[in-house]
Amino acid sequence: MIERVNEKNLAEYEAFIKRHPKGLFQHSSKWAKVKSAWKWEAVMLKGDDGEIIGTADVLIRSIPVIGYSLMYACRGFVCDENDFDTFDKLFNALLEIGKEYKAYCLKIDPEIVIQNTAYTKHLIDKGFVELNHGCMDFENVQPRFVYCFDYNNMTEDELMLTFKPDYRNRIRKAPKKGVEVKICGKEALDDFVRIMAETGERDGFSTRPKEYFEQILDCMTDDARLYMAYYQGQAIAGTLAIKWGENVMKYQYGASSNAHRNVYPNYALQWAMIKWGMECNCKVYDFGGISGDCQNPDNPHYGLWRFKHGFGGYMKEFVGEFDYVINKPIYKLYNIATKVLEKVRK
Repeated sequence: MIERVNEKNLAEYEAFIKRHPKGLFQHSSKWAKVKSAWKWEAVMLKGDDGEIIGTADVLIRSIPVIGYSLMYACRGFVCDENDFDTFDKLFNALLEIGKEYKAYCLKIDPEIVIQNTAYTKHLIDKGFVELNHGCMDFENVQPRFVYCFDYNNMTEDELMLTFKPDYRNRIRKAPKKGVEVKICGKEALDDFVRIMAETGERDGFSTRPKEYFEQILDCMTDDARLYMAYYQGQAIAGTLAIKWGENVMKYQYGASSNAHRNVYPNYALQWAMIKWGMECNCKVYDFGGISGDCQNPDNPHYGLWRFKHGFGGYMKEFVGEFDYVINKPIYKLYNIATKVLEKVRK
C-alpha cells in the first residue's frame, strides 16, 4: 500500500531512511528545507504487515513562464536496488503526484553502482533516457564518480595504517605545528565563506553564499558539523560534513586558504571528520565527487583525486543521470530555452 508522507507519518518515514542501507541525507525532509526554493513530496510503500518496504521523494521546482514543473528524485529511491516491483510502485506513485504539479519530467540519479546493469536496463525499459552518456567529469547534477573508503569496524590505529605514510605523518604533524581543529557553529561562517571564496577563485569554481551554509547547519541540526582549522589564532581552512544514520559520513564542502598550507590543516580536518564517522559507527566515508579520468596527470582534477587517494579507499561509478519525459513538447522547449540562455550568459 502506498502512503503519501505527511506530518502524521513523517517521523516513521525519517526513521526508515535513516536505518535503510540506501538511505541518504538527500532523501530527508531536513535536506529539503535546505533546498527551500523547491517543494518536497515523498511516498512510502508498506507491506501487509504495515512495515515500510521502500520510499521515494522528489524535489519539485516550478518553471517560470511555461507553468510546468520539474521533479527531481535526488539519488534515487530507498529500497532494495534489485526489487523492481517496489521501484515500479514508487515510480507510479510519483507520477500521480506529478499530475498535481503539472510535471513535464522526472529526473533521477540513483546511487547504484554501474556494475548493476539490470538496474540501468530497468530504467531504460521504463522509458527513462540517459543523459550525458560516457560523462567523465561533472556534467551531471550529482557526481557520477565518487571516492570513498569502508570503515570495516577498524580502530583508529588500524584505519591510519591504510593511509599513505606521508599522510599519517602530516596528520600527526599538524597539531605539533600549531594547527587546532574546532567544531564550530554559525559564528564561524564568515571565516568559512571567506576562505571558500578564496578556494573557488584558486580552483575555478563558483561558491555558495553564507545563507546557504546557515540553512545546512540549521536544518540538518546534529547531522551536520562545521569544522574549522586555526593557526596562530587565524582561521586557515574549514570543512562541512554531513552524516546519515550509520550509513555514510560525507565530506560535503571544503575550503582552504592559500596561506599556511605547510602546516597541513586539510589533513587535520579530514582526520577529524573521519573520526566523527567512526564515533557514529558509519560504514562508509565519502570524500565526494571526482573525475572519472582523475588518475590522468593531465586532467585538471588530478590533484583532487591525488589528495583523496592518499587516504586509501576506492572510486565508485554510479549508473548516471536519467530523465523520464512526461510532456515531450514542454521538455524539448525547456531544453532549447536552457541552451539559448547558456549562450547568452557566455
